Amino acid sequence: MTVTTYDTAGGIRVHRTVEEIPIASVIEPVVQALDAHRGVLLASSYEYPGRYTRWDMGFVDPPLVLTARRRGFRLEALNARGRVLLSPIAGALRALDAVERVSATEEVLDGVIRAPGGRFAEEERSRQPSVFSLLRALGALFHHPEEPHLGLYGAFGYDLAFQFEPIRLRLERPREQRDL
Repeated sequence: MTVTTYDTAGGIRVHRTVEEIPIASVIEPVVQALDAHRGVLLASSYEYPGRYTRWDMGFVDPPLVLTARRRGFRLEALNARGRVLLSPIAGALRALDAVERVSATEEVLDGVIRAPGGRFAEEERSRQPSVFSLLRALGALFHHPEEPHLGLYGAFGYDLAFQFEPIRLRLERPREQRDL
């Protein structure tokens, strides 16, 4: 077992414990837990010498959940670890030009992404204010050069593509539909 303490690029102190365990004994409990808890199990069974290796990574009961609908976003603390993270996240997002406004409590952070303005070159399209601005800022906040796994894991919805182009929607979207 290895215990490490480090500070992320955004100044968040992380205490990390790494323990190698036999893969056969841990996958099934994660699969079972995912029936009733938030989390994810990612796996790659593809192997190619010198390029790809097999791997599995999973977790249950993450500290935060991030959801986005159009230009609005919400970060919710799911446990005590998440509550600790909301304050530095709120500070980073308040400093982000792409964010129009942020309101925070101990449990929830709500915000709105600023609408892009004016004309821009095609190669700047993905750099306009969008939910991706938020994702880049969170990635920078949690970055550490020796930590390959600390990050955001989840699903992108189809409508997230509309962040790049203001397209008139022809179909009514359910109010609770998430883009992220």
